[in-house]
Amino acid sequence: MPHRETGDGTTRRQLLAAGGAVSAVLLTGQSGAATDSTVESRALQDGSLHITQQVEPAHDYDPVVLNDAYSARIANHIFDGLYEFGPELEIEPKIAVGDPEVEDDGMRYIVEIHDGIEFHNGDPLTAEDVLHSFTAPVEEETDNAPTFDMIDIDSSDVIDEHTVQFDLLEPYGPFPTMTLATNIVNKDLRLEEEDTAPAERSYNVDDPVGTGPYQYVDHGEGEFFDMERWDDYWDDPMPEIQSVRWVATEDDAARTAQIRAGDTDFITGIPPADYDLLAGEEDVEVYNEPSISYFYIAFNCNEGPTTEPEVRNAIEHTFSVSAFVDDIIGELGENAVAPMGPSVIEEWGFPREEYADMENEYDPEQAAEMMEGHVPDGWEPELIAPPDDIRIALMERLAARLNEVGQFGVEINPQVRSLSWGEFLERYVTGNEDDYAAYTLGWTGHNDPDAYYWALFHETNEGVTQGHYYDNPEFHDAIRDARETFDEDERFDLYDEATRMLLEDKVHIPTYSIHNSIAAMPQVEDLEVHPHSSIKPRLVSDHHNVSL
Repeated sequence: MPHRETGDGTTRRQLLAAGGAVSAVLLTGQSGAATDSTVESRALQDGSLHITQQVEPAHDYDPVVLNDAYSARIANHIFDGLYEFGPELEIEPKIAVGDPEVEDDGMRYIVEIHDGIEFHNGDPLTAEDVLHSFTAPVEEETDNAPTFDMIDIDSSDVIDEHTVQFDLLEPYGPFPTMTLATNIVNKDLRLEEEDTAPAERSYNVDDPVGTGPYQYVDHGEGEFFDMERWDDYWDDPMPEIQSVRWVATEDDAARTAQIRAGDTDFITGIPPADYDLLAGEEDVEVYNEPSISYFYIAFNCNEGPTTEPEVRNAIEHTFSVSAFVDDIIGELGENAVAPMGPSVIEEWGFPREEYADMENEYDPEQAAEMMEGHVPDGWEPELIAPPDDIRIALMERLAARLNEVGQFGVEINPQVRSLSWGEFLERYVTGNEDDYAAYTLGWTGHNDPDAYYWALFHETNEGVTQGHYYDNPEFHDAIRDARETFDEDERFDLYDEATRMLLEDKVHIPTYSIHNSIAAMPQVEDLEVHPHSSIKPRLVSDHHNVSL
């Protein structure tokens, strides 16, 4: 098993002082934190639910366009899916009447939809809207295209007003679980601005119209997103909460202070350094549940020294992932050992311990020996991270460890860049050495390896959802074969083979899976912490209904 860093390694306190996540010192400097049971929540003050996320959304609300979890959490209340995920990630019909009818050995799926569903503007939802929701990402080449690229958009068709037929280009074993839980958009409204880029249409930026339990009211980018209950909602139950305001507070200290003071009704993403503090707070309820998330460091295999496996292996020798998880994340996460959520590894029976043993031991001296002659003297690798304290801290930890290699004769001066979401999403897929030697990101899939491997690794998604540009035909063939067979044993063997290739070649360094955590005021009742990060929090479903 990989070794932990020794006692001279950076502690959580040292890393926080160096500018990573929040520190207890910063928190105690905040005024207005609650110290007794007199706190009145924001909801009780103005009658609306106030939700604070840990990351500013990309503010894409059209499901055809959006590709970040923080926008999706909002959009999932405005739109309904053809199917949706239950609390254990089981697929349940929503707009669909029941299970799909499967024909042609899994190459055709026929879905009947409910009659009488209307969008918020009064337009009826029809099979045309459903078909468009599945074909538009491919036709418009949005970032979500990989989710739908197995659909034959030419032969898929509307059978009648309430029946849609999906034809596949190739066999795709996990189609029902991987693809059918798609939110349905209003085709006519989306195409009113057909000549405008999808991301710039009003349907995406300031007028999303769905059939969900809440409807859009207003938003100020970087400030708030307001939605209110749609009183003509077609399904049961009707939401208990009348109106909701979403905001983002990326500073951990401020977010913790807000929930302690009752300035928000709940926060998502409990700061790891403040977990014990909030868990011991009388007026705060803490929820901490495992998720299917996967976070990683990915290397640029297209340009620069990191194209060499020796360099990537050496970099993994410079720091200990387990030490980082223990020091920074603590009880709010767990080590990732392979490129998929821990629950997927458990559900499928993959050999977790064997994968863990493939992580390189912490050995900076060996790292220096491996880098000798493979990196230029004074190498300045660009390490980029999105605006998330944990991921910034991860890259700062990696940079600090790379600096230490200098004591063994190899001088490295890494540059850590914390970018806005917009800038990060543009840069991490270029494949240019000047833009990054490594980047850190996360992915939330489903209970199937294909949810991770296709989008994060396959060559068809270079420059779309992956920026490592890993060139290994045997690997790409393996994950394509795995998604095209319906034989579960064969799929297991192919994904196991592919996983070992990735771990050996160090395309990714698997780092952690962050738990889905919420800290809420005690007045917030029936709150569900869903294992899917893009669905947390869900305010209403057929098995729960958040109230105050």
